Amino acid sequence: MTQTVVRSLGNAGIQVTHGRLTLLVDPFFRGFEGVGTSQWEGAKQIERIDLILVTHDHWDHFSPEEVAKAVQRTGAIVVCPATVAGKLKGKVPKSSVIELEPRPAGGSGKYKGLRVELPGLTVTGFRTSHARGHTSYLVEAPGLRFLHDGDNEQTQHYDRNELMHLDALMLCPWQGSGWVEFIEAIKPRNWFLIHMTVDELAEHARGEFFPGICDHVPMEPVVLKPGESREITEG
Repeated sequence: MTQTVVRSLGNAGIQVTHGRLTLLVDPFFRGFEGVGTSQWEGAKQIERIDLILVTHDHWDHFSPEEVAKAVQRTGAIVVCPATVAGKLKGKVPKSSVIELEPRPAGGSGKYKGLRVELPGLTVTGFRTSHARGHTSYLVEAPGLRFLHDGDNEQTQHYDRNELMHLDALMLCPWQGSGWVEFIEAIKPRNWFLIHMTVDELAEHARGEFFPGICDHVPMEPVVLKPGESREITEG
């Protein structure tokens, strides 16, 4: 059985280590009080990185300079929307960046996945609702399947049949995003709460966070402070 460990890197940033594979999502950014937690400083010392996924180019999710340093240090490949790739131009080799530009939902009202095959895994990007070029990612590898929802504001537009049997879901409970019904429908084995401020983490620890935003919680989330980790087992 392959060991899988999920670590919070602060805000929406995560590290997933699955056997010999290490990938990061939104790992390098500038924290800001009231928006999200600061970046875990240990992220800059991760010795092996195979893949970096960036959801969008907002400063609380993406630092071009720090991503470039990580690529230069580890040889990681970056998968990202064009807006992010543009800010990495000249900072990293062209061969280190894969632009993933899924189509918008359009008239169908459903997010359309765009796949890229990489050694040992598949990444499917969805053009989800937030900033220009915002992308959520489904990652699949032998023994692992997870979705990082990023800052998506409309979970209702996913084709939920495509997202069943997730080992992990990384999601922020934006009000109005339909996240309660979404989690109830796809039933992930683990739900990791992301994009929390320091105050919100403290509220959750006191049992006060969820009562203020919803009438029930679909399943108990995994809540990690920056630098904390949780091992998940294969289903």
